[in-house]
Amino acid sequence: MSDYIHAVYRVLGLSEFRKARNLLLKPAFQLKLPLYILLLSIAFLLLGLLLGNVYFQQTYMSMLATSTQPDYLQEVISRQAHEFKLLSALLLVVYAALVVAVTIIFTHRLIGPTLPIRRHIRALQDGLYSHRVKLRTHDGLQELADDLNDLAEALEKRN
Repeated sequence: MSDYIHAVYRVLGLSEFRKARNLLLKPAFQLKLPLYILLLSIAFLLLGLLLGNVYFQQTYMSMLATSTQPDYLQEVISRQAHEFKLLSALLLVVYAALVVAVTIIFTHRLIGPTLPIRRHIRALQDGLYSHRVKLRTHDGLQELADDLNDLAEALEKRN
């Protein structure tokens, strides 16, 4: 089983199990955000379905009243309504998966830089003034990391 899991990680481009485990750096935050987005999306979806259902019912009743073949028309409309519900459910599942994936990746990019910065601050607290923080290139917190490195250099010169 372990070989299978490692093979899946390699296929996904995750060369180490640690990288996969670190995907959720702060699970409470990283999973709460997609949950809020999904709840808001579902609320709007339900509102849209409710309004669409009212419109559909009015159209359906008008068509039945004017049709010469109401049984055939009812069968066709029922089949199309069923297909629409299946398609909507499929799209909702795909949308939910995309929302979760995008928010986890986005929040990982937001939270990721804070971990080396926190380690650096702990090292400074422990008196390890030669420690420097290194972030990914083009990281949003690079200026903060540079300031912390300058602080560490100043503290190192004092001692």
